[in-house]
Amino acid sequence: MADVPAGLEAARRRYNDLYPDRPIKRVGDTPEASYFLVGLSVAWLNGIPLTEDEIAAVEMMTPAGMFS
Repeated sequence: MADVPAGLEAARRRYNDLYPDRPIKRVGDTPEASYFLVGLSVAWLNGIPLTEDEIAAVEMMTPAGMFS
């Protein structure tokens, strides 16, 4: 996880603290991670956990160099 921006990792930890029964195991190298963890943080911070599909989108990995 050394390549994960600190803000995304902090959001993942906050999410896992709030919803230990629906944890996000890792933050993938995709734009979805930022969208769901940062863009939708108002929803999950207010009691609406991410769906299984949204969690999968955060955890999804992409080929190295895809966004560079």
